[in-house]
Amino acid sequence: MAKKAVQIVTRSTHRRKIMQNITIVNASKEDGASYPLICKDLCRKNAFTLVELLVVIAIIGMLIALLLPAVQAAREAARKMQCTNKLKQIGLAIHTFHDSMQGLPPSTVGYKTATTSPTHHPRASFWVLILPYMEQMAYYDTVKTKTNDFEDVMNNPNFWNPLTQPEKDMLSSWGHFQCPSRRGKSSLAMNQTENHANNQGGMYGPQGDFAFVQGRNAANWAGWMGNYNYDEQNVDDVARHRGPFRAARWQGSTARTWTPRDNMGHWSDGASNQIVVGEKHVHTQVLGQCGNPDQALGRFGVTDCSMLITGDWNTPAATRSFHGYFARSADHGTVPGPYGGEDNAEQPHWGSAHSSVVNFLIGDGAVRSISVTVPAGPLYVSDGEFDKGTAPSQSIIARLGHVSDGDSVSIP
Repeated sequence: MAKKAVQIVTRSTHRRKIMQNITIVNASKEDGASYPLICKDLCRKNAFTLVELLVVIAIIGMLIALLLPAVQAAREAARKMQCTNKLKQIGLAIHTFHDSMQGLPPSTVGYKTATTSPTHHPRASFWVLILPYMEQMAYYDTVKTKTNDFEDVMNNPNFWNPLTQPEKDMLSSWGHFQCPSRRGKSSLAMNQTENHANNQGGMYGPQGDFAFVQGRNAANWAGWMGNYNYDEQNVDDVARHRGPFRAARWQGSTARTWTPRDNMGHWSDGASNQIVVGEKHVHTQVLGQCGNPDQALGRFGVTDCSMLITGDWNTPAATRSFHGYFARSADHGTVPGPYGGEDNAEQPHWGSAHSSVVNFLIGDGAVRSISVTVPAGPLYVSDGEFDKGTAPSQSIIARLGHVSDGDSVSIP
């Protein structure tokens, strides 16, 4: 016990000395006296040297440089998956429409030229007609009501301009046809610098990143568009349309009587060998805008207009031809470019915001990513404006888009 008591006293005395030394070190030195730094080792604070700090910063920077591309790649993979899922939903809507309506969704309720004004009659597109089968009845009902059951022509003066602002806001809020790799949110095709007073100009409205497949046996851009001068009474004109979706058939003299024209038997090459919807190219120069085709940019300027209608100049906003080429980058093509060629930005291209691939919906509901290096372009080397050519090309996409070319092609 005596030994333990001595230890306690010794420790207590040692503490008092330490505290006294600390007090001495921290005392005011106004008198200039020199005090012994007895607790030098006890009071010293540990810190990094400048060299050590720079090494740590360099290591952290290297780790960030290594991890950032991986993070960005993971985010893009997630965005691409969202695009794929949206295409699958579109595929489900097409099949549900077919089961319900006993036919395929038409490319448009109706479009044809007339000798009286207005001479161009664009109406509701494929994208409007599948909305009820994607649980989007509010959008569908708005368009149907505002167009008198799809009878009225859809353009800026007749349809878009008279809408109230809440109605425009509602229609512009859809995101089911947009890919987050290109657009982070729903967007509206507007360009305040132009006044689209003509009937055939690009229409304002909701934008999208997908296009349904169209095309016919033609060489020039107009024939490729699919709905150009569509005439119900012209049997030859109807037969020229060889894409998976064709304009509706009218049971009477008005668009109110529309019914599907074709069922899946129209895809005579087989649903698993048929591309029906794909991602479309939108040049960075016109992304988010809706230009007037009468201006210098021509057809190039309407590729990001409203998807609500199909017909005439606005058609590139909603569809692509199976004759179309692939865009290799976001700014692929020039205006003006070689007529009908791969580098002409006026020729509507397939393309995406993903790296080197474009997603396509197959007729059986599957979605495939196809490399932009796969041969694309016209199906035939045409010998006439509207006649099928005699020399087949190497275009894989055209063969997959044409419903009855008879060629057996494996999807890459």
